[in-house]
Amino acid sequence: MFLLAVCASSAASLIGTDALGMEPAPKNAVIIRNGFVSQNPAINAFENKTKFGTVIQFEYAVARKDTNSISVNSFTVPSISMVLPLGFLGTFGIGLEQKYFANNRIELIDTALNSNISFSSRVGIYELLPSYSLRLPFFLSDFALGASYRIFFGNSYSTLERGRSLTEWSNEESWITRDVLITKKETSHFEATSDWWRNFGYSLHFHRKTVDYFISYFPSVQMEKNIRENIQFSNFDTLQSTGRTENFNLPKRFASGVHFRFWQNQNLSLVYEQQDFEESELAQETQKAFSYFAEYKISGTGLHYSPFFKRNNFGLSAWYAEKYLNDVNEYGTSLFSDLWLGRRGTILGVALFGGYRQAKEPYWSEPFFGFKFSLTGVGNWGTSFRRK
Repeated sequence: MFLLAVCASSAASLIGTDALGMEPAPKNAVIIRNGFVSQNPAINAFENKTKFGTVIQFEYAVARKDTNSISVNSFTVPSISMVLPLGFLGTFGIGLEQKYFANNRIELIDTALNSNISFSSRVGIYELLPSYSLRLPFFLSDFALGASYRIFFGNSYSTLERGRSLTEWSNEESWITRDVLITKKETSHFEATSDWWRNFGYSLHFHRKTVDYFISYFPSVQMEKNIRENIQFSNFDTLQSTGRTENFNLPKRFASGVHFRFWQNQNLSLVYEQQDFEESELAQETQKAFSYFAEYKISGTGLHYSPFFKRNNFGLSAWYAEKYLNDVNEYGTSLFSDLWLGRRGTILGVALFGGYRQAKEPYWSEPFFGFKFSLTGVGNWGTSFRRK
């Protein structure tokens, strides 16, 4: 059977839609230096002012395979967060992260049966992340410990609609599709089923004026997908719904990174992150996925009366990632700026990014580009330099 795509798809990526969707590689070094960080809660201990942040991201890609191509795009809000320092009592943070997400809509033509086929699906898993971090006392005050408790939730649905045949079939074959519209619908929801302690993740962060270093670990979490499915013939005849349950594991994660500040305002960040799938269905024959990330940044004064190029931050980042699908690699780069707004410390981050996802059969390779906005601080809430 040969299927020919005849219109665009709306998605973050076609790579990985068979599993749970595409988790993007990092596009900035917030893991080390700024803001609420899901993989490094200990960093919040060095903040001393309430912060609120949100991220908006758009990505456009062209999925290519042989001579065929499909345009894909996504517009999402991948994270919302707040950090609340409590002085010597530590720091509380909470974030909402879009963990896995895919939203697809594709129109196809089945050339064997000369019939239209339309497929639409959406899958999303999200993390609600309350966290707590505390600086160690006395001569260990350069170190901080942090812990996050991950609360997972999400849902998915898909509709596969087989249109009426465009061909006049013989009488004995007319039962196949002639004048019959077949729709297969599937809905599901996700929930964590592991022991409660596996939802915790931990990190250690070391901070001085010229250097930062962190290390973090998050255990794997067993998830359950409860599925309800029904098939409908024409617009009236619906078969009895069937249900089933699928289990899979979200991978355990290890991350580490270092940040150097030199020559007064020059900054270099390096990050490594690894995911171990433990024979999960998500792995798709790949037992480990990892990413390398590097960023160079020139930091500004942050003072509203300084000239534009001296006041704001400017930088360049690049990354390489091996995804959870076998033989799928991602290369990317980003140009970004952190713009200080007003006197309260509000920061508007702007980033332009692009790259290439390289895949082998049966997946499609994808050049991609996009932009990202991040806002930190609202009104009297803002950022400040760390203690010290």
